[in-house]
Amino acid sequence: MRLLFFGSGSFGEKALETLALRGIPPAAVISRPDRPAGRGGRARPTPIRGLAERLGLPVLTPDNPNAPEFAAGLAGLAPDLAIIVAYGHLIRRPLLDLPRLGFVNLHASLLPSYRGAAPVPWAILRGEAESGVTVFRLDERLDSGGVLARAALPMDPGDTAGSYLEKLAPLGAELLFSTVIGLKAGTVGIEPQNETAASAAPKFKKGDGRIDWSRPWLEIDRKVRAFQPWPLAFTFVPTRKGEARINVLGIARAGAAAGEAGPGRLLSADPGRGLILMAGDGPIRIRLLQPEGRRPMTDGEFLRGTRVIWE
Repeated sequence: MRLLFFGSGSFGEKALETLALRGIPPAAVISRPDRPAGRGGRARPTPIRGLAERLGLPVLTPDNPNAPEFAAGLAGLAPDLAIIVAYGHLIRRPLLDLPRLGFVNLHASLLPSYRGAAPVPWAILRGEAESGVTVFRLDERLDSGGVLARAALPMDPGDTAGSYLEKLAPLGAELLFSTVIGLKAGTVGIEPQNETAASAAPKFKKGDGRIDWSRPWLEIDRKVRAFQPWPLAFTFVPTRKGEARINVLGIARAGAAAGEAGPGRLLSADPGRGLILMAGDGPIRIRLLQPEGRRPMTDGEFLRGTRVIWE
């Protein structure tokens, strides 16, 4: 079976590796072009391109995969099936019709729940006890094609979006591999998605990470975990040099506040007691944080090096 693999993000690495090492290496890997990253702004390849090159697989990086000339070039590979995992582009016709068996997509949710670019963060925000992965037929509507296979995985209370995706990646790789084998043998059925049960998981903007301290502990904790590794939950604290933005990486409930305190009020900025703010249902300690442009650190480390104004 001649495969094409479309992917960019790290979630697809295990899937590509599994296909390549188990005897179904893609005839070509299609990824997004290199982009500037880091402080120096140096162009870096996507995780999928880097892996494909280490595996010795040919890589293509079109600016627009739906351009007619690109599809015409892929036609010469006579693909049987195309796979897409965290690629970052919608696939349109005629490219969608190019492979003999069409496109299949590995998606990080139990479809029809959480269609869109950020399924795991939205599942954490909504307090789901489990999510999972789905392999489905790709069509021109967002994540709406018929389901070929699903696998569920419980969510731990401390999971971040990043840690949960790391757990999903090998599960998804196995599910995708078995589905490809089943498609080759003609033994895979298809289940239409229930449109009445569909929910959306749109991507976030960087500003969406700001913490609303009027919300209760549970909502704030979910936000802190859902927004890691991106866009990160954040807040501002007053310092001698002005308002300082800090990314919030870990929180815990703190003891009861003395007297009245409104949401967002600083209750402690002492290195011994920690950095404590008032939330909608009680005090919260920011135990792990990252000041802009610096490494992650504990609140105690931060407070020993930064004068926070709180009294």
